[in-house]
Amino acid sequence: MAAGSRHRANTNQIALAWLLAVSPVALPIPGTATPAHLEDNLAAAALQLDQDEIDAITAAASRAMQRATQAT
Repeated sequence: MAAGSRHRANTNQIALAWLLAVSPVALPIPGTATPAHLEDNLAAAALQLDQDEIDAITAAASRAMQRATQAT
C-alpha cells in the first residue's frame, strides 16, 4: 500500500514526513500561504513512516535524481 493511502495523507505531507525521517539535521521550511497549508504541514510532522516506506521513497527520489541528471 502506498504511504499516502496508508496514512491518508497528500503527497506534500508524505514528502515532508520523509524529509523529517531521513535527516536528523535537516529542517524543511515548507510554504504556508494559507491556514489549510499550515494544517497540512502540521499533520505531516505527526506522520510516522515505517522503514519500508522511507526506503521506497528514498529509492524513488534517487531514481528521479538520476533521470534528471541524465537529461541535462
